[in-house]
Amino acid sequence: MDRKHIAVLVSLVAALLAGLTACSDPGRRSERGAARPPLPEGFSSASELVLPFDTYKWTARETWLRDRARRVLTERCLEGRDVSLDFPDLGPEPPNSYDNSRRYGVADDRAAALFGYHLPEGGKGTRDGSGTSGWDKALSAQEEAALYGTERNPGCYRHADSLLARGVPAADLAWFADQSAETLVKTESLPAVTRARKRWRTCMDQAGHPYAHPSAAIGDPRWDLDSPVITEEEKKTARADVRCKQSSGLLRDWHAAETTLQRELIARNAGTFEALSSHKRALLKNVLSVLNGPEEAAGVSEPLPARRIGPGGCCR
Repeated sequence: MDRKHIAVLVSLVAALLAGLTACSDPGRRSERGAARPPLPEGFSSASELVLPFDTYKWTARETWLRDRARRVLTERCLEGRDVSLDFPDLGPEPPNSYDNSRRYGVADDRAAALFGYHLPEGGKGTRDGSGTSGWDKALSAQEEAALYGTERNPGCYRHADSLLARGVPAADLAWFADQSAETLVKTESLPAVTRARKRWRTCMDQAGHPYAHPSAAIGDPRWDLDSPVITEEEKKTARADVRCKQSSGLLRDWHAAETTLQRELIARNAGTFEALSSHKRALLKNVLSVLNGPEEAAGVSEPLPARRIGPGGCCR
């Protein structure tokens, strides 16, 4: 698989950093054994897929809390500069989970039927990570200077970030982000995944969609993933992709292989992962201190729990 296709696949991974889940592999079955379950054992939906790295990442709810805290600190800073802004709504509180449902490409039939290969959320967000687009284009020069500042005169966003980072120990976030991407790339060449991908390709050929690799299906130039327009052909192809991932065992086998590799990396780099956990714990404490006061934040000794590993992978 070339780097362009790797980039397409990895770009669909949502990745904010955080804590640890150590679990065993799902039970493996013979290539010629009983009918394969459509998902890894213990999971009823692709949205439930969990990897050992996940609890070192920020869940959707934790990210939302962090954005709220940053917003509060930014607004206080702007008040001190006599600037008043109506920020976009951050939306309702999301679930306390990390979503891997698109890590291996589309994997949820309902989402594929509605959105094809497009991300369900859509949009690219503003520079403050609020998830809205175009909001900052209407800012005046004074408002933009107050928010973003310059290298010599930092703006309120940077001021808010510096406050949230107070007392937070260092951690190698860049290394972790690289590893999170590399485990995806490395496992795709393992024998079990290669065999499952061949079965996926056969299934797609029979369905009239001759793609050599799942990333080629996502990266088909017929789909303009930056456009809000989603064609019926894209939806049809994406649904076939999901069905073939399930019937071929590709989703299950790829997830199992990556679970094993990530667990091994955690064991070999225990100190690095402990630093990541401490970093997140301290930053989350600062977030809660801004939102709820120091008394409640003082009770945070561990990151908020990520979604649980299912029965086939222990730790539920």
